[in-house]
Amino acid sequence: MKKVEILAPAGSVESMRAAINAGCDAVYIGGMKFGARAYANNLTEDVLLDAIDYAHVRGKQLYLTVNTLLKQEELEDSLYEYIRKYYEHGLDAVIVQDVGVMRFIHENFPDLPIHASTQMTLTMAQGAEVLKEYGVTRMVTSRELDLKEIKRIRETTSLEIESFVHGALCYCYSGQCFMSSMIGGRSGNRGRCAQPCRMEYRVSEQGKRVSSSEESYILSPKDMCTLSNVADLMDSGIDSFKIEGRMKRYEYSAGVVEAYRREIDRYLELGSIKYREFHKNNPKVLRDEMLRLQDLYNRGGFNQGYYNSHNGKEMMSMHRPNHSGVLVGSVKSKKGIQAEILLKEDVNAQDILEFRNSGEKTYDFTVKDGVGKGHILTTNVKPGSKIEIGDEVYRTKNEALLSELSEKYYDTDKKVLAYGSFYAKVGEPMSFTVWADISSDSLADKTEPITITEYGEIVMEAKNQPMSEENIREKLMKTKDTPFEFDNLTIYLEGNVFLPVSKLNELRRTALIQLEEAMASAFRREVGDHSNNQVDKLSELVDSETMDQIGTVETMDQIGTIETKNQIGTTETKNQIGTTETRDHIGLITTIRNKNQLSPVLDCPEVQIVYLDLAELSRKELPNLVARCKERGKIVYLLLPHIMRAPTYDEYLKNKELWMVDTIDGYVIKNFEELYLLRTELKTSKEIRLDYNMYVLNHEAEKFYQDLGINNFTASIELNQSELIKLGCKNFDLLVYGYLPLMVSAQCVRKNTTECKPGNLNQPAILEDRMHMKFRVKTNCNYCYNTIYNSKCLSLLSSQSEVLSLAPKSLRLDFTFEDENEVAKVLRQFVRVYCYGESGSLPGEEYSKGHFKRGIL
Repeated sequence: MKKVEILAPAGSVESMRAAINAGCDAVYIGGMKFGARAYANNLTEDVLLDAIDYAHVRGKQLYLTVNTLLKQEELEDSLYEYIRKYYEHGLDAVIVQDVGVMRFIHENFPDLPIHASTQMTLTMAQGAEVLKEYGVTRMVTSRELDLKEIKRIRETTSLEIESFVHGALCYCYSGQCFMSSMIGGRSGNRGRCAQPCRMEYRVSEQGKRVSSSEESYILSPKDMCTLSNVADLMDSGIDSFKIEGRMKRYEYSAGVVEAYRREIDRYLELGSIKYREFHKNNPKVLRDEMLRLQDLYNRGGFNQGYYNSHNGKEMMSMHRPNHSGVLVGSVKSKKGIQAEILLKEDVNAQDILEFRNSGEKTYDFTVKDGVGKGHILTTNVKPGSKIEIGDEVYRTKNEALLSELSEKYYDTDKKVLAYGSFYAKVGEPMSFTVWADISSDSLADKTEPITITEYGEIVMEAKNQPMSEENIREKLMKTKDTPFEFDNLTIYLEGNVFLPVSKLNELRRTALIQLEEAMASAFRREVGDHSNNQVDKLSELVDSETMDQIGTVETMDQIGTIETKNQIGTTETKNQIGTTETRDHIGLITTIRNKNQLSPVLDCPEVQIVYLDLAELSRKELPNLVARCKERGKIVYLLLPHIMRAPTYDEYLKNKELWMVDTIDGYVIKNFEELYLLRTELKTSKEIRLDYNMYVLNHEAEKFYQDLGINNFTASIELNQSELIKLGCKNFDLLVYGYLPLMVSAQCVRKNTTECKPGNLNQPAILEDRMHMKFRVKTNCNYCYNTIYNSKCLSLLSSQSEVLSLAPKSLRLDFTFEDENEVAKVLRQFVRVYCYGESGSLPGEEYSKGHFKRGIL
């Protein structure tokens, strides 16, 4: 049966040690830069180098998180030196989100394994295949996938599969969230998420509140725990069981690893069928394990993730967004300031218990002496506390459990088995040979154990009582201050030997220090001369016939570049929107999401390119919309769905008429699955463009997509003006108007507050935060996902000079909730300002400039 990796979080050295001692196979950890947990106790350079050695000596692996988006200056100035030191020291892999970072690392460190982060939103093997030739050896699957999708990935890729099995869940598809970024400037794509999903909200529809006041944490999922689902996960073909929690205490890492280690080992010992029978006959085993895990951390209990559920209220923790603790009893009586608690679980001295009335905390206290379940615990409470008979009492800190885990997995390191052979002969130097096995996937070709022989002083003949084998063994077995303990130690003596104890101790210390250094050094490597390395060949995903056609289709000449953009939109007829004066102007792109928005777009000659949203528009009406655009001389692209999962992929592959190959000019993609589908399955020669959630924040990312034949990008909405200047916008369209999606979620706000209402609902729900900011929520039932939009509409209407100084390829206006009249008004003003240099303004509501001025850290 194949080995399955337990991958543990290490937000600190303490967490790393505890997780390794508890039995994990690998840890993922952040350095001082570029990690998705900027506020964890990330390791300094020297400490991280020592951590790599610590892991390797113990037969474990260490993966470095470089899983954020990098701006151009960061990649240029510091990424190479940052990675080089760890690479040379033996780093096992890097976890990467940014394709530019991926390309750069593969060029400069071609034999360093790259793991494609869950932030890449990979939902199928096909998406990961796009990355394979750039050094990606493992895909970290989106958390939203079910077991059938995981099994399908296993069947269709040779890449390793890493999937989350325990810990916090994001409400949004990872890598698709802008909520923290737009609200507070702390970007999840840069490791600084402020967790707005853990805040209170209310939901209303058509002006009426539909969410309960007791269930105000609408966007807060419960933590995932799949301990009871280990057999299904093992059977699905997952290679690495990933635990979330780099921001949590070391006892958490140790306790969760301990639980999964026990269950995985039991499965490997018994096999799938007998393992399932064991738990069927012994339900208390899992019940006790789950209780320990709940004590460590849980939000409103656990869910099993998305492996068996697409979404649902049962997956959410709407009453409380933080640690819920464990229900240990209820209030039996209350007299004055004294309350009696009937216990259903044991409680320990120094546990923290919390009274709750209708889910709300009313009082907490620290237990003085332990009391067993079934007994009464009596405590004094603060005068005036609203404690009533029947109130539930929860434990939020289990002191005995934390102490147990600390003692087992932190206070003492687990030892590495070593072997030794000591030889002493009168008149010759004594010698001590020690060796140990290296069990690491990073050294798959290493078959011989690491062996060290250390020589000591000349052995003297004993004048009186010679040293015995037992006495020598006792001294050599004292390995407390080393990573080792001897599994077997042989002693060879010739003659009546005399050995000073101090020299024996010195020989042992020196030999084991040398062994530890040799085991760590076995992983060292040198950087080759890759400075001129380039990924010269285009991806094998794009065959030569397709490549010959890319960029030569008739519409490419119409789209143009910076040098030819003045030709776009030039007309000799009167302008039908705004002024009658005609002049050359920058090209405009509009995105249409309902058919009523199209008429004013068609009446605007300055709009040359139309994006039709395939996920929003009726498939029956789409051919007619395309025909109307073509009749008016518009260039037409299909804007593909935000998320492409297996059912949608299969449907699109089967129904090729959806692609309208004969009539449209190209496609705008939002994920790697769509790229693979278009290039490899459909072998289209139509132009492919990137939407802004296919992040291009640096030139390496730009080169990566150009390697794949893509030359038109949408500028990131998280870059400010100065950063866009540094990046250069000649290949970029710039979004200047539109309601920005902040979250795309498999969860459904409507379903979780009222009921599931199939059908693409035109009237959005309203999500209101504690600051009374209102966010529209659009339900897309065709693909079963929710989109939460920013409360303020983006508008760069008043930033004409700054925008034009960037010289973008085109300007893009996205229409979402606007009706026909609103579209006409917005277009009129943007045409006035950007095409004819006149003044203009948008009526009504307050607008946002997004990150165009402020940017993100």
